[in-house]
Amino acid sequence: MQDLVKYRNKYQMSRNYAPGLYNFAWAQAVQNKPLDDYLKNLKLLEENVQAIKQISANVSSLKKFAAGLFPEDIGRPKLGVKLLGGAVSRDRDFISDLAVKRASRAVDLMRVLPQLKNPQCELLLLRSCMGVAKLIFGLRTCQPSYVGAAVTLFDEGLRQAIDDIVVGGGPFFGDLQWRLASLPIKEGGLGLLSAGDVSSFAFVASRVQSLELQDHILRACCMGDLDSDFRAALDGLQAVLPDVDLGGFANKSTAPREPQTILASAFYGKTVKEINGVFGLSPRQKAVFDCLRAPHAQDFLTVIPIEGLGQCMSAVEYRSVLKYRLMIPLYPEDEPCPVCRKVCLDSFGEHALHCKELPGFKYRHDLVRDVLFDVLKRAGIAAKKEAPVNFLTDPKEGRSSLRPADVLVFGWSGGKHACIDLTGVSPLAGFRGSGFVLGQAAQKAEAGKISKHEQACIDNQHAFLPFAFDTFGCLAPVASGFLKRVQKAAPAHATVSVGHSYVFSRVGFAIQKGVAAQLVAHLPTHDL
Repeated sequence: MQDLVKYRNKYQMSRNYAPGLYNFAWAQAVQNKPLDDYLKNLKLLEENVQAIKQISANVSSLKKFAAGLFPEDIGRPKLGVKLLGGAVSRDRDFISDLAVKRASRAVDLMRVLPQLKNPQCELLLLRSCMGVAKLIFGLRTCQPSYVGAAVTLFDEGLRQAIDDIVVGGGPFFGDLQWRLASLPIKEGGLGLLSAGDVSSFAFVASRVQSLELQDHILRACCMGDLDSDFRAALDGLQAVLPDVDLGGFANKSTAPREPQTILASAFYGKTVKEINGVFGLSPRQKAVFDCLRAPHAQDFLTVIPIEGLGQCMSAVEYRSVLKYRLMIPLYPEDEPCPVCRKVCLDSFGEHALHCKELPGFKYRHDLVRDVLFDVLKRAGIAAKKEAPVNFLTDPKEGRSSLRPADVLVFGWSGGKHACIDLTGVSPLAGFRGSGFVLGQAAQKAEAGKISKHEQACIDNQHAFLPFAFDTFGCLAPVASGFLKRVQKAAPAHATVSVGHSYVFSRVGFAIQKGVAAQLVAHLPTHDL
């Protein structure tokens, strides 16, 4: 009881608590226990009671709300809502209008690209920031039949943007060029996918990928296996891909783990096979299309423009390369070569890549050599450019059978120094219209270098590595294997992170920059 007297001024007790507290104090006194701890918490107890009263008052104020989260007079959309950029609705017009608005904004953004006056940057931005990714969420969440107007609007804007980049509003950008440009990079295209292509499989892929989640959310709704939207989209896709078995896509237990990848691969694989029949490609066009789909042939398209690394081209150079690869005529027919004055130029530029009268004919070779040496240096691989090796065929003659190695890599092959000799060829040189084999030109050049120089290197305790490539960026086996090994070593010594194709992209860009220099040197003056 002494504790009550001691703390009565320090802790003010409510009148309602006093009788019970005195009884509690008596019980504590019998057990010879003080009230200090309990009295210190008395104030906190009263504060909690006040908080509970305030919550009760707030709850009573919610009576003006309906039996739900929102007030009775809140606006309720009748047709649907936009969520995360996609439509949540069953109304066809609402979904279509929302998709058209999004496509229209994307097209408006594309129209300002020419202000850069740099086709290289324009193409990179179009593919990375303004392409089909602007519509992909809507394409994956909306029925394909509802977004047809948006797809048409977007593809028209995309085609015009590519036309501006490749030919600058000039002629010869036709349906074939549009089809090639809208293919994935690995299929020989520019990676600028059309919304029409993606809409064929995006909705089905999204629904299949989320089948398990749908089943979990809707497990109490007693819904069937498929709704009408999914069934209609699946039937439409089956009509586009009749040779692909889509039966397992309808059941979560048999659905593939990566439906988007599988369906995209099947769709574009079918598209590539049908190009010849649709457009009636000439033998030369077939050969060029095969070259575009060679491994690493399109790696240069992913290069970030960096002047210090030599990864920039002028507008004329970049457009010339794109025209050459998209089979767009570069020169007037039957016009004599302005450099050698001996041969008539072919309109697609093959003579321009072989004309040896050009003062800087070795420019492409030297540019690739310099870039390769820089890549080795940045990867921490000891090498020397234009290294004399002094291998003599006959000491009496006093001359070397080998000119200085383009690049000498120290200790590369079993501790032996490796002599790298670069050579570039055109796969269409002497093309006769039949019998074309992809990569054969580079492999022949590689074999020729080996037969000429390998034994001399072996006799002098050196390894010999021919580095053969063609004008489309296809690499011979030895060159490809060499760059793969360099690619493995690059991340360990790079000061910043590098991509998995960093080495191939840099070398590929150097090849195309050399090709561009040769093409531009033969262009008529009014085209520069």
